[in-house]
Amino acid sequence: MIYFSADDYGLSNTASMHIQSLIDEGKINKVSVFPNFDKVDLGKIKEKKDVLISLHLNLVEGRCMADADEIDLIADKDGNFRHTFGGLLKSSLFKRREFEKQVKKEIRAQVRFWKNLIGDRPFLVDGHQHTHMIPSVFRALSEVLKEEQIKVEYIRIPAEPLLPYIKTPSLYLTYSVVNVIKQWLLRFLWLFNKKYMGDIPTALFMGILFSGRMDERVEKVLPKYIKMAEKDGRDVEVLFHPGYTEKNDLKNENIVFEKFYLSDDRRTEYKELNGLK
Repeated sequence: MIYFSADDYGLSNTASMHIQSLIDEGKINKVSVFPNFDKVDLGKIKEKKDVLISLHLNLVEGRCMADADEIDLIADKDGNFRHTFGGLLKSSLFKRREFEKQVKKEIRAQVRFWKNLIGDRPFLVDGHQHTHMIPSVFRALSEVLKEEQIKVEYIRIPAEPLLPYIKTPSLYLTYSVVNVIKQWLLRFLWLFNKKYMGDIPTALFMGILFSGRMDERVEKVLPKYIKMAEKDGRDVEVLFHPGYTEKNDLKNENIVFEKFYLSDDRRTEYKELNGLK
């Protein structure tokens, strides 16, 4: 199975509309949804029984869902999240016990909300900006899922295999330094998280080295992923961000990655995903 995934459903009406159009065209079979932005409406997605819906756990943008007074390390007094990935990682290293305690409260609030929202549909989870890969966050997530007695059908592990990229030398000069660092950091963090994974299903992941611009390079590398997955008996997840939007449609005040959401690269990802066969 190949999961063609779209993140950030619920970011704005326009972004959700573009993602929904790809769902309707059969280009997407997995979508990740923000739990903490404007009112979440899964009505149209739920009509597609073959489309998986995932909790897009969010600790970096918008407002928290737990009591802001109880999670002051990660949210301000108004309930707005304080940190991006780097800030969360730093807090997890220097204030680990209190950080993990507070993160657990926020994760529990989002998990409970999501469980009530999806009812008896499969429970899938991933993380906005992959913050669930921070060891303290991953550990807190694992504990919450166990304590809430939730059977998890899938969790995204964005630790990209290296072989498909090594076998595509024509693309070597197209990789950004930032994405190379992200790729290796997430692979490194996964070493600490493996022991908490248990038997929860996951898949070979693509979406870090090309992050921010999933273009025609995907088609060059994907066959190598498929070959590897068939050999190992695994699925593949290919992550896109096709939900491009407009500035006047971003209503939430605590939008940290506005530049990315408004970039032409999102339109590029929409077009690439729409053109994949």
